[in-house]
Order: sequence, then structure tokens, then C-alpha cells
Amino acid sequence: AAYIDEITIMLRDLLRQVIRLREPAVLTVIDEPDEASGIPPHLIEHALQAIGIWLQLLNIAEENAAIRHRRQSEKLGGPDVVMGSLSHAFSQVAAFGVAPETVQRALDTLDVQPTITAHPTEAKRVTVLEIHRRIYLKLYELESPRWTPRERAGLLNLLRNEIDLLWMTGEIRVEKPTVESEIFWGLHFFREALFDRTASLCDLMEFALRRHYPEIPARVRPPLKFSSWIGGDRDGNPFVTVATTRNALAENRRAAVERLSKRLTELSQLISLSGNEVKVPEQFLARLAVQLDASGEAEQIRQRNPVEPFRQFFSALNIRLNKPDAKPFQHIDDLIAELAAAENALVEMKAVSIAAT
Repeated sequence: AAYIDEITIMLRDLLRQVIRLREPAVLTVIDEPDEASGIPPHLIEHALQAIGIWLQLLNIAEENAAIRHRRQSEKLGGPDVVMGSLSHAFSQVAAFGVAPETVQRALDTLDVQPTITAHPTEAKRVTVLEIHRRIYLKLYELESPRWTPRERAGLLNLLRNEIDLLWMTGEIRVEKPTVESEIFWGLHFFREALFDRTASLCDLMEFALRRHYPEIPARVRPPLKFSSWIGGDRDGNPFVTVATTRNALAENRRAAVERLSKRLTELSQLISLSGNEVKVPEQFLARLAVQLDASGEAEQIRQRNPVEPFRQFFSALNIRLNKPDAKPFQHIDDLIAELAAAENALVEMKAVSIAAT
């Protein structure tokens, strides 16, 4: 409670600074809400804007405080005490005496399919959602005790700038959204959260399994499969045509390829193991030769990263994923199989922690 009060007071002060700069006459809606009825008609729009931003900031503050509370609970009592967490759920399952093989069957068949849809009442622009995310991340940064007073003041100034941007950007769309803009809006959540959070969910499930069912191999099949209505619904929307659906599929594919490509780039930068320093399994080197050949750029890759087989491997996969001149993957399972082979090779080399990345 003390923390939420602290950040609420801080956000209120920063918002007051922005209102004082942009439209000081509507400060009363924040300072003296009971007197807000006296605001002249020509300022009502700005007054509503101030109220809207304040409510958005309160929501962000509450979300931040809730996650901080969960972390604090886990720090003090362990992961099992966090209500609603996977570790708590598995602790309850274990306490009821559910057999490991029953748990394994459930995990093997678990299938959750959230569906993204563009609700007509959702008026927030992607730009506004991105500002909300940056505000949340800056609140998270401010939690750290490592900042000097000067550094903390700088972070507070950046936070104030985000609130100022929120004021100047405008929350509501000024025109009716097109199906194309709705597709972009839906993919925003995949790009900013869902791709990474799905992997994090698997990590949390594996941690909970190791904690409560150590006899089960801690390898979880991703239980989530996302779908989207946007650009493909046939509920009478005259703007959704075959061409629209084709475009929606292309944009979803592009978003997935971009995310996979980004991760392959990260891996090629991170896993810099040298074949001169450690023995690389022959089976993996054979797969590397195949991937280099399929990329069509074997010599360039070898020259760029000599004696670094994993960098070569991930670079070759990335080229196959992106470049039309390379041999394409026939199915996503083919790419998954190559990534699994790299993981197994790292495990064989006793680089288990690196393999887990």
C-alpha cells in the first residue's frame, strides 16, 4: 500500500507539471475534482483529457505495484506462496497426490488457443500503447536503489516527457480504423509481449515441474497457440475481402519471421564458441555443412566467422529464413529441428546454461 501511494503521488505530480505547462486552467480536475463542474465549456475537452491520462497512469501504477508485490511475496516466502502462479498450482497438484504420469499426460495434451480480435470499442492507438509500455518500464527502472539522486532525477524527467507525449499525442483515433490498421494493432501485442512471454511461460512451467515433480523430464511443450480474427472474420464486415485476408496472413507471417530472425541474430552474436577451444560434436558439424550449403553463402559465412561453428550455423539459418536465393525451409518443424540439434550439441559440450538461452 505504501508503494502504490508513493508512485501515485509521484505520477500525479508529474502529470500536474504537464498540465501546468499545457493547459493550467484544467488543473482543478486533478487538484479539486469537486470544483470541476465550474470549468468553462471550451476547456471541457482538455479536462476530460487530463482525467483520461490520470486514469491511465493509475492503471499502470496499480499493475506495477501488483507485480512488485508478487516479487516481494516470492522473495519472502518462496514461489509456492504466490497465489495464481504456476509454482503454486503445481504445489497444490502435488499436495493432492496427483501421480507424475498423470501430470505428464496433462502437459502433453494441454492446448490453449487465445484469439486476438479488434473490438470496435477499443480506440487506443498503437502509439499510445507504446507510450504506456515505456511509462511502465520507467517505473520499473525507478524501483532500483542503485541510482544516484542525479540519475533518479534524470529518470523522473524522462518519465515526465512520456506523460507530456501522452498529452500531445492524443489517445483517440481521429478516423475510423481500417482493417489494415487493426491488423497492425493486433500484431503490436505479439511484437511487444506475446512472443517473449510465451517462452517465459514455458520456463516457469519447467521451474515448477523441477520443484514439485523432479522425476518428470523438465521439458515442456509450448501450450499456447495464438489465433486472430483480424482480417479474416466473415461476420458481414464489407471491408474484409479475400485480398484483406491474404494481406492479414502475409503480415502475420512477416511478424513471425521478423521475430525469429531477430532471435537468430541474437544467437549468432551470443554463442561465439571457438572450435579451437572446445571439441564440437561431429554430428553437429555435419549438420552445419548442410545448412551452409543450403544458405548459398557458405564461403562468406565461413570468412566472417572462422572456427566459430555456432555463429556460422545460426547465420545460415537466418539466411534461409529471409533470403529468396537460399533454400527455404519447407515447414517450421524443419527450423525447430535444427535449433534442437544446436541445443543438443551444446548440452553434449557441457554448455547446458548456454543451451538454455
